[in-house]
Amino acid sequence: MLIAGGGLVGLSLALLLSGAGMRIRLVDRLPFDSGALAADERHLALSEVSCRTLEALGVLQALGADAESIRGIHVSSAGEFGATRWDAAERGFARFGMVAPARRLLEELRRKVSACTDVEMIAPATLAGVVASEQGITADVVDASASVSLRARMLVIADGAESSLREAAGIGATRHDYGRSAVCCVVGTERAHAGVAYERFTRSGPVAMLPQPRSQSGSILIVDTPRAAELMAVSEREYLARLQRAFGYRLGRLRQAGARMSYPLRRVLAERLTAPRQVLIGNAAQALHPVGAQGFNLGLRDAAALAERVLAAWRARADIGARGLLDEHAAARQSDRMATAKLSHFLAQATTLNSALAGWVRSAAMLAADRFEPVAEHLVLAGMGFRGATSAAARGIN
Repeated sequence: MLIAGGGLVGLSLALLLSGAGMRIRLVDRLPFDSGALAADERHLALSEVSCRTLEALGVLQALGADAESIRGIHVSSAGEFGATRWDAAERGFARFGMVAPARRLLEELRRKVSACTDVEMIAPATLAGVVASEQGITADVVDASASVSLRARMLVIADGAESSLREAAGIGATRHDYGRSAVCCVVGTERAHAGVAYERFTRSGPVAMLPQPRSQSGSILIVDTPRAAELMAVSEREYLARLQRAFGYRLGRLRQAGARMSYPLRRVLAERLTAPRQVLIGNAAQALHPVGAQGFNLGLRDAAALAERVLAAWRARADIGARGLLDEHAAARQSDRMATAKLSHFLAQATTLNSALAGWVRSAAMLAADRFEPVAEHLVLAGMGFRGATSAAARGIN
């Protein structure tokens, strides 16, 4: 097995496959040490299915006090009458999911992978010259000093939204630039968040507050890209004032903003998931707008579903890179993938409409999600990651 991309999804796949006797090589362009990690101020809202998967891998527990449970969800729209409020305990759940800093999650995944004797991490390096045949994949691993040819039964492409390997495999992708950016940082709050994740829609864009330990929240402010550049340049005091105006005072006064990072928002959707002996997962398959917080969760479901199918073939001594297996995987992932991508795109578009009719529709939708139980139950379970079949890893089955 050859995996291209040592990000969150690629590393998760390597861990999911580890221990079955399979030889796994993971190639990444960055050195495999913590000092090489890029600055990342994102805070990931992990669905319950993602939490269970990461717990099965021993990763979530290792985050310890750096992760916080989501015990409530509050969605509102500035100047409109509707709101959605969900409480996990009232619905019979201990949590809806958890919030984890992206950088810490990546650190723990790397630490776990480094302890796997059947996973070889090749980094810094890139893959090139991929050739598929009836027998397997041949690819050149290129680093600063040499190029080495490797063979494998299949290649998993997990090298990000702008995947060069996806393009080399002849798989096209559709793109949509939202013209917006997310400005992210940790902020202190006057009031305890009580495990509630907030999302508020405003005329300038959505703002989210995700619960963090030590009376902190991970803030995500989505604005037009030119304004994001301006927000990155203002003082901490001015930024907190602007964030406060957008979010309001549900958590009291905001204070002590941490380092800010800005991320441009776009959608990249691969036209298909497979090529001969190659399969896309994670952002290489689909990079989504963060509204609804489903991007990494969807990528992890990709990895878990693929691992389950590959391990079943491996244990049956079948060809893990066979066209039939990869086609079955792609077909099984289609419903979840497209439903999640369409919902993310719809929410990104709908939350920018400022007409009176759009406001009324948003309010009515939030009231329905709050008070009409069949709607609420469907949305809660979908948001927790229970879309279609749940992977063996999320069910605690090895």
